[in-house]
Amino acid sequence: MFGDLDKYILVFLVGLIVTYLLTPVVRGMALRFGVVDLPNARRPHKRPTARGGGLAVVLGVHAACLVAVLFPWPRLVGALDFDWWQKFALASLILLVVGVIDDVRGMKPLIKLGGQVAAALIMWFSGTRFGLLLGHAVPESVDCVLTVLWLVAIINAFNLIDGLDGLASGLAIISAVGVCGIMVMQQVPGEVLLLVGFIGACLGFLRYNFHPASIFLGDTGSMFIGFTLGVVSLQTFNKNTFLISMAIPVMILGVPIYDVLLAVWRRSVRSLVNNKDAGGKRGIMQPDMEHLHHRLIKAGFSTQRVATLLYALNGVLVTVGLTIMFFQSHAAGIFLIALTAGVYVLMRQLAVIELRETGSALLMGLRRPTHSTFMGLVYPLWDMVWLAGSLALIMSVVEGQRADFWHTWFMELPIWVTPTFSLLALSRTYVTYWPRARLRDVLMVFFWLQTGIFSSLGLALVIDPEARLKWLIRAILIVGLSHPVIIASRLVYRCIEELVFWLKRQGEASGEIEKVVLYGAGVRAQLFLRDRVIKTSTGSDGRQILGFIDDESGLHFQWVYGFLVLGGIKELPLLIERQKVSHVIIVSDLLPQNRAAIQEITNRCGIKLSEWRPEEHDVSWPQPAIPQTSF
Repeated sequence: MFGDLDKYILVFLVGLIVTYLLTPVVRGMALRFGVVDLPNARRPHKRPTARGGGLAVVLGVHAACLVAVLFPWPRLVGALDFDWWQKFALASLILLVVGVIDDVRGMKPLIKLGGQVAAALIMWFSGTRFGLLLGHAVPESVDCVLTVLWLVAIINAFNLIDGLDGLASGLAIISAVGVCGIMVMQQVPGEVLLLVGFIGACLGFLRYNFHPASIFLGDTGSMFIGFTLGVVSLQTFNKNTFLISMAIPVMILGVPIYDVLLAVWRRSVRSLVNNKDAGGKRGIMQPDMEHLHHRLIKAGFSTQRVATLLYALNGVLVTVGLTIMFFQSHAAGIFLIALTAGVYVLMRQLAVIELRETGSALLMGLRRPTHSTFMGLVYPLWDMVWLAGSLALIMSVVEGQRADFWHTWFMELPIWVTPTFSLLALSRTYVTYWPRARLRDVLMVFFWLQTGIFSSLGLALVIDPEARLKWLIRAILIVGLSHPVIIASRLVYRCIEELVFWLKRQGEASGEIEKVVLYGAGVRAQLFLRDRVIKTSTGSDGRQILGFIDDESGLHFQWVYGFLVLGGIKELPLLIERQKVSHVIIVSDLLPQNRAAIQEITNRCGIKLSEWRPEEHDVSWPQPAIPQTSF
């Protein structure tokens, strides 16, 4: 009988050695039968490479599992016993068949999804479930849906992230180490034993899969890796509070989960936009080149550097997950800090494309004139709900109205809601097309809102002058709760437009682009920038705007319309040299001497000069000449 440490070493070595020895055999078979990945835009490798190497990983993991569950050691604490392994092996066999067929000759996405669901259902019927959530037993139907969704999500997360040498197998090792740490803290060494075999198998394969890879996992391996981690991670759900149960697996499996969430978000928006556009169809199941590793490669990182960066990111997330587990009494605070930081990084650095395309889709929908009738009905309903709802909230929470609340609230509506709503209806606010509104239109809404609340306050004081303090506080609270939301609903288009504009600037720093400087930081420059956002709402125009130059010295090195004024015309030659400027666009009326100067500079530097101007042009047909009649 082996000691405790010997058990883990043996299982680890079985997984490592079996996979290490079988991988060259699988590689030779793949090359012999033509199961190879050819170089293309989505794969950075340079020569045809064998795929389907996951078969060796599957066999290595199950060999380690057999040693762990069949060897005559004392009974280990944990649910992953021989009976569990039998169900796990059956589910793995289904995924293995699906993966091999897909690697050899391809498979329709829906059929592959059906195989994943079948494997997940087998595990649910075997007892691998969510269990308790929020301290309550989950109904079986809900538990089944949650389990299937979780396992299918993790399977596809590793399937999607497997686009770079050593990436999926390396991330799987890091995630498995994190899950092992959790299970050590939960004192279930039997489950740790099986994961140790999984780590050994992934390491054995990584020897052949790291850059430059001689064999790829293929769907056979990536789906199995995700399935194994998804199944084992479910064991952590039943033993913690809801917060820890949800936080830990998400942190441990962080990078693949984030990548699949971004992919679903991105493809859903593109599918929605393209369904409205007759130019083509792109479904949510269609592959693209916007995964995390693709973006890092486009940013100029090497294959090895990308893998290392994503390893490090997943390692940080694993550390956060283990920290949450270790400091359970402070888990809420740690999770909140980690979530806030993660959301910031995700949105600021990794979700620029998704945010930009979502904003573009919203802009495209909001500025459709066919929606004006619908929005003309939505705005009155929106205003009424916020005015009436804020009154109900104030009466209930602040004033403590309890007895006959709804009757009293209904009787107060004519005093506190009707004047404001009537003034808004009588004004032109409900016939204004807000995506094309001006500041004056927003100020008019503000004016009528204030006039309405003053009218309501006056009516209340006339009815009950003794409660003037109560009415004044109520008026202030209604203004604070409802008026900002009503005004913001009119500005949502402008906010989205500015967000899209800013996100486009973030995406302009990579690729072959034209570096542009704008001459003139006046009103016409603002019109140019707005026109550019509208014209490029569904794609990039291949330009990066560096900033402005302007003749007004008081604007130099100030921010105008979101860009820095880099100086005047005297600084332009140095700016062209340092920033590699290739194009100057005039967006202002220039004096003749300034126009001549800018033409001389751009000609001397050999860069493009153009002018943008919104002008009125006479396009009327020439009038026919009236024949003259002599008398």
